[in-house]
Amino acid sequence: MRDTTPDPRHRRPESSDYHVYRPRLFRTPAGAFPLYTKPGLFSWKRPHRSAELALQFLKADGLPAGTRLLDLGCGNGVIGFGCLHLQPDLDLHLADASHAAHAAVSISLERLGYRGRAWFSDVTADLPPEMVFDVIVAHLPRGRDLGEQIIREAWHRLEPGGRLYIAGAKNTGIRTRAETMYQWFGNGEMVGVTASHRVARALKRSGSPPPPPGDYHTWQEAGFAARGQEWRYVTKPGVFSWRRLDAGTRRLMAQLEVRDGERVLDLGCGAGQVGLVAAGLARGVEVVMVDDYLPAVRAAQRTAELNGLESFAVYPSDAGSAVIGERFDVVATNPPFHVGPGVEYDVAAQFIEDARDVLDAKGRLYLVSNTFIPYDQQMEPMFRRVQVLHEDPQFKVIMGARPVGRVKNREKPPIVAPD
Repeated sequence: MRDTTPDPRHRRPESSDYHVYRPRLFRTPAGAFPLYTKPGLFSWKRPHRSAELALQFLKADGLPAGTRLLDLGCGNGVIGFGCLHLQPDLDLHLADASHAAHAAVSISLERLGYRGRAWFSDVTADLPPEMVFDVIVAHLPRGRDLGEQIIREAWHRLEPGGRLYIAGAKNTGIRTRAETMYQWFGNGEMVGVTASHRVARALKRSGSPPPPPGDYHTWQEAGFAARGQEWRYVTKPGVFSWRRLDAGTRRLMAQLEVRDGERVLDLGCGAGQVGLVAAGLARGVEVVMVDDYLPAVRAAQRTAELNGLESFAVYPSDAGSAVIGERFDVVATNPPFHVGPGVEYDVAAQFIEDARDVLDAKGRLYLVSNTFIPYDQQMEPMFRRVQVLHEDPQFKVIMGARPVGRVKNREKPPIVAPD
C-alpha cells in the first residue's frame, strides 16, 4: 500500500515565508476584500466554510449602523472584517489569544485602513470590564472548557437584545456547545447547517438569568514526576494538556540533556513544564520559554515564579519569532500539528527552522512527535547529526546536533510584505 503520510518538507507554501504577512483577497458571502494573513493561522488561505456560513446569516439578519460587534477568537479577522464590509458604520472589535492572529488583524487595520480595534485577550478577560456589544460572533475552537467560556463571557458582554452567533465544524463539538448556549440564553436555533458545519444563534433577553459561574480563569497548581523528582506547575483550562502532563512531553523530558551554564529555549512552552525540568537538570541554566497562546505565556510565567527560577524569561511568540537573533545551546519542543480542527504541518516545520537558526554552532534540538510524522527527514539536511533517541508505537524523540545552514542576521518577525 502506498504511504500517504504527509511529508512536512513539502507542506510549506512555495511562494510564502512563514513569518511574512501578505495581503490576500478573501471571497465571502459578504463580498470580496483583502486581509493580511500568513501560514500558521487557521484558514489562512481562504475562509473556512463555517465562517462563510456565519457571514451569510449575519448578512441576512442585518447589522444596523453603529452596531458594536466583537469577533471573538478572530483568527485573521475574516468574519469581523466581512461584517465591516457589510456595514462600514460598525464599531468593530477583534479579539484572539493567539499572538500571530493579533498581529494579523493589527496589520490589516493599519495597512488596509479598516476601522476597528484588535485585542490580545484570553476570551474577553483583557477587554475593559465595562465594554459591551450588540453582536458577538465566535468561530469555536476544539475543547469544551474554552467553548463554554466563550458562550459564558459572550452572555455577560452582550446588551439585552444582543445576538450571539457561534460557528464551527461538527468535529469541534459545535452541536453540544449550541445546546449549552440554548440552555444558558433560554433560546436559540441552528440557523446554518451543512454536511460538516454549523452556525447557531441566540438572543440575550432582558432579565434573563446569567449562566452558571465557571473556573476557566482560575489558576491551579498541578504536579508530575520526571527525572527522579516531583515538580509543580501552574495551569488553567485552555492551556495545552492542562489537567495532566501529556505522554509526548514525558518522553521528551526523559531524553533531554542539559549541561551546566547552558541557555535553553522551551519552544511552544505551554505551562512551562519542559523549561522547568531543563532548569533543574544542571547548574546555572538560563531558560527562555515562548508560546503563541496568551494563557500559556501567563501559565509559564507563574510556573517559573512558583519554583523560584532565578534566570528565566517568558514571551509571546509565533513559533520562534520573539527570539530570532538570539543564541541558545539547547532547544526543546513538542511542536503542534493542528491549526483549528485540521491537520497542518507549517507551524511544526517552522519550529524546526527557527530552532536551527537560534542554536549555537554546537547546539542541540530535542523534538518529540507522533511516530508517524517524519520530522527526522526534515531535520537531516539541517543538522550534522540527527538521532532518534526514543521510539515507541506512539511517539519518537529526535535530537538534531550541530545545525547546518543557519540563516544569520534574519529580520525579526513579524514581517510585513510590501504593499
